Amino acid sequence: MTGQPLHAAIIGGGITGLTAAFYLQRRLEDMGSAPRLALLESEPRLGGKIRTTIRDGFLMEHGPDSFVASKKSAYQLVQDIGLENELVRNHTGQAFIARGDRLYPIPAGTMMGIPVRLWPLLRSPLLSPLGKMRVVQDLFWPRKETGGDQPVGDFFRRHLGNHIVDRLIEPLLSGIYAGDIDHYSLQALFPQIHQLSKNRRSLIRAMSGAYAHVKQAPAGKAQGQFLSFKTGLQSLTARIESRLKSCTIMKGSPARAIRRQGGHYRVELDDGRTLDACSIILAVPGSAAVKLFPAAGNAISPVLLTPPTSVANVVMAFPQGTAGMSLNGTGFVVPRGSGHAITACTWAHLKWPHVAPNGAALLRCYIGGPHDAQLVDESDATIVDTVMADLRHLMALRETPAFYQVTRWKHAMPQYSVGHLERLGDTRRTIATQFPGVFLAGATYGGVGLPDCIRQGEQVAHDLVDHLAQRNLLNSREASHVD
Repeated sequence: MTGQPLHAAIIGGGITGLTAAFYLQRRLEDMGSAPRLALLESEPRLGGKIRTTIRDGFLMEHGPDSFVASKKSAYQLVQDIGLENELVRNHTGQAFIARGDRLYPIPAGTMMGIPVRLWPLLRSPLLSPLGKMRVVQDLFWPRKETGGDQPVGDFFRRHLGNHIVDRLIEPLLSGIYAGDIDHYSLQALFPQIHQLSKNRRSLIRAMSGAYAHVKQAPAGKAQGQFLSFKTGLQSLTARIESRLKSCTIMKGSPARAIRRQGGHYRVELDDGRTLDACSIILAVPGSAAVKLFPAAGNAISPVLLTPPTSVANVVMAFPQGTAGMSLNGTGFVVPRGSGHAITACTWAHLKWPHVAPNGAALLRCYIGGPHDAQLVDESDATIVDTVMADLRHLMALRETPAFYQVTRWKHAMPQYSVGHLERLGDTRRTIATQFPGVFLAGATYGGVGLPDCIRQGEQVAHDLVDHLAQRNLLNSREASHVD
C-alpha cells in the first residue's frame, strides 16, 4: 500500500461490516476528513446471510427475510440510505404450534410464548389442566430471583412450569435462535425480562405491566411487527454498497492474517497484497477473527465458549397453490422431541403477499439446530423429502414443489451461554488495552438479528472515529491506494 495508512480496514462484508463502513464514511466526511477506508469480503458478493433471488415471479430469501420494526437502529439506517419508501410490513395472522400431527393456534396475549394475559392461555388446548394450574401459581408463589445470569429455560420453568416451556416457549425461542434454551443466557437474550424479574415476584404481572399494549391490539387487526422491502431484503445491502463512494470495496479478497506493524496494523490478503490501517473492524464470526488475528485469540476465545449451530433454510414454490389443509395464518413452529425434522414453517405468500404470484404458494421451512445438525449435511433431495414428509403429516400437503432452494448456514448461529455478557465485557476491555484500534462487531457478540448487527456496526464506527480523533489521525486528506 502507498500513502498513509487507511483510517480503517473493515473485515467482513455482511450487514455489520456494511453498516460500519457506511457510518464511518459519513462521520469522517462530516468531520472534514477524506475517508481512507477499505471493506474486505472473501465472497464475490456483499451481504453475508442476506441474499434474495427471484424466479418465475417468486421472491425467495436465503437467509433472514425481515427485521423487527420496533428496534430503531434498522429503521434509522433505512432512512439514512433513503430506502424507506421501499419498505413493506408483514401481514398478520394466526400462528400455530405443532402437537403430534395437528396444528394448534398459539394463544393470544403471549409474547414468544410468555403470558402477558392469562385468559386466552387458559382456554387453549395446548396445555393440560395441571399445566395451566402451574402457570397460574406464578401469580401467588413467593420467590427470590438470583442476582446474576441464569439459563433461559431454568428461569421460565421456575416461574411457569415445565409444561408451558416444553410446549410453547421452547419451540418459539428455538425457532428464532436455533439453540437450547436450557443453556442460553437470560441476560443476553432477555435483558428487559431479567430486569423485570428483579422488581416483581410474578413474571406474568411484570410482563402485563411492561407490555400492556399487547392487550390493546384488536383480534386480527394488529399491525405487522416486521419490515422488509418490495424487492427483497437484498435491497438493503445493495443500497448501502452503492452509497460507499469513499470506501474501497474488495470482493473476493480473503484476508489471510492481521499483524501489528509499528503504530498500526497490516492486513495480509490471500493474493499477496497488503493493507496498512490505523484501525481494524473485525465484522466476521469469532472463530474467523481468531484465525485472522491469532495474537488476539486468547482475548476473543471466551465469547466462543459454546460452538455455533448449523441450520438450513428450505424454500419451496407451488405455482398452483396448495390443497389439503386450508392455510389461514402465517405459519407454525414445532417443539423439540415431536418426531418431526422441521423446526418451523412460514407460509411466506400469506405473511408477505408480494413474494409469490396470485394463487401461488411459497413455503419456507427450517431444519437443524443443536439437536438435529446432522440433517443439514444431507443432500438437497434428502432434506426436501424429509421436509415434505413432515408437511404431509402436519398440513395434509398433497402437491410437490415446482422448484426449491436449500441454503445451508454451517456453524452460523451463535449460542450465548450463561455469562456471555460478562465474558464479552472482559473481551472488549482486553482488546481495547492490548490492541487499541481493533474493534469487534457482529452476531458472535451482541445479537443475531439484523437490528442488533446494525446497531453494533454503527456503534463501532463511532467508537473508531473517536479513537482516531484522540490520536490526531484525522487531519490529512491524502488518499491511499491498495497495492
